[in-house]
Amino acid sequence: MNDRLKQTIQKTRSWEDLRQLESNIAQRDGLSDEIARAIRARSTDLGLALVTEKTGIEVDRLTPAERQIVQAISEYVGIMRRKGKYPGRTLEQVRNRGLIDAAEEAVCRAKPTQGFQVLAEADLEDLSYEQIVLDHQGEFSSRAIWFSRRTLGLGNPTEKPPAATHSDTQTRTSTLIMWLRDRAIENDGHIPAFTNADAARVMSMDDMQRYGQVHGNIQSRIDFACYLCKLPPLGCAADAPFSKAWAQQGRDWAFPVPQMQAAAQERQWSSADFDQLLRATEGLPGQAHISWKDAIASAEERVKAWALKFADARVPPDDADDAEEVARKRNPIWTRDELILALGLYLKHGGRIPGADTAEVAELSSFLNKMGRVLGLAEADTYRNTNGVYMKMMNFRRFDPEYIKDGKKGLTRGNKDEEIVWGEFSQDHDRLNLVCAAIRRAVDEHAEDQDLGGTDDPGICDAPEGRVLTHMHRVRERSRKLVDQAKKQALKKYGRLSCEACSFDFETKYGPTGSGLIDVHHTKPVHTLVEGGRTRIEDLALLCANCHRVVHSSRKWLSVAEVAELVRPKS
Repeated sequence: MNDRLKQTIQKTRSWEDLRQLESNIAQRDGLSDEIARAIRARSTDLGLALVTEKTGIEVDRLTPAERQIVQAISEYVGIMRRKGKYPGRTLEQVRNRGLIDAAEEAVCRAKPTQGFQVLAEADLEDLSYEQIVLDHQGEFSSRAIWFSRRTLGLGNPTEKPPAATHSDTQTRTSTLIMWLRDRAIENDGHIPAFTNADAARVMSMDDMQRYGQVHGNIQSRIDFACYLCKLPPLGCAADAPFSKAWAQQGRDWAFPVPQMQAAAQERQWSSADFDQLLRATEGLPGQAHISWKDAIASAEERVKAWALKFADARVPPDDADDAEEVARKRNPIWTRDELILALGLYLKHGGRIPGADTAEVAELSSFLNKMGRVLGLAEADTYRNTNGVYMKMMNFRRFDPEYIKDGKKGLTRGNKDEEIVWGEFSQDHDRLNLVCAAIRRAVDEHAEDQDLGGTDDPGICDAPEGRVLTHMHRVRERSRKLVDQAKKQALKKYGRLSCEACSFDFETKYGPTGSGLIDVHHTKPVHTLVEGGRTRIEDLALLCANCHRVVHSSRKWLSVAEVAELVRPKS
């Protein structure tokens, strides 16, 4: 093929002209394989131009699978247009559903599509949707993979295809929204800090290098739904947005990303917010950039007004001290005391959880707010709201054998402390009730002076009964009156003060300087200590500072006998 003919083919502007050129060459018996390939290539280029024009796809922002789909559609469009046919349905599907979802829907049919047949006749099966599905299985459902294997004449492990589900794009979108919803509900509406890598793992996309564009597209779909629902963009709730998100792209205004991030992180999200967002995403194309491009083109002022309304939000400070202050204002994770009280209410009803709008849940919410202020954790009455209390009880269901025996699972995104508290107290209702009563009594008695919020000695681990009762126990151990009584009795009985675990005697070791030095340990369970209650001398043990620290160094406090066994010389 000479250069002049090559240039003529490349400059052809329409399929009608291309068909006429092909016909003219064929009439002269000059249609060689090389010329036929050049005409097909030009037809494909025209097809690509039509695809991008009619669907709004931006080729430079696609994943490898999406780029292959565009190539397949361009080839198909080129072939059909050369036949004088217009593939409007294919273009409409891509525009409405996006590339991945359009391919997903097309392959999951009883018979091969016209697109597959056309490409197969042109010996282009390798460009078919079906082959793309098998080349990029991580982006498609198991149902699409099953149909693709069947169409290509490959075997399947099952006779029937998997049940129909949403495409992986929408499934992953739903998974991410539900994960963020659960985290918000567990934290009284505020989304705890998370990274994009954390979110990717939730969607089973651990390899960010491989799935980074896929994840970014899913997050951008959710952010567009936030725009539609007039909510802060959820993607900004992460520690940092994706690097290519919110680019200015030549506009005369920019997205106020720091303020949008502050708005997303500080908002008290509701279940209704997430339900609304999920419904909105179900109506979006698979590719987010299509939605954003259309919105900017047709309603830029509306997008701008949505973004700039967050401009007044307080930006998280760069200063480390101020940043810590902002972090403190986000609700901390549930303390052991709070979990114990929530478990008490859960087991009181035998696992039949009272609703978030019931008086009992409202009372517990109010008490937890009160306890949060006493402990210096809460700054507002929304610290533990009724929805948060209800969802925390729902978390316990996943450990309840009566609930899970029929295959139910309960909410699965709680934390490890819930499992520990369940294991510690669920089989001992009497002890649980005593601990709950002791916590409530201690908080009520100290609600005004907030004595329970102070820090304890470094290395001291809270008892299984929680921080409040641990603090009371330690205060009792440091009581000057009790310490003096225990020392007097020991001196009267033994004539010396020595550790009951290791026999260490301060005066023997240090002379007069160590005279009278010894710690007093209270041996009764912490939940039995009540304000104003009497303590018997028999409930006290004398320990050196080292052994006393060892007693309190693990969650399950050791007994004096257990510490003595640890220090006993091994034969």
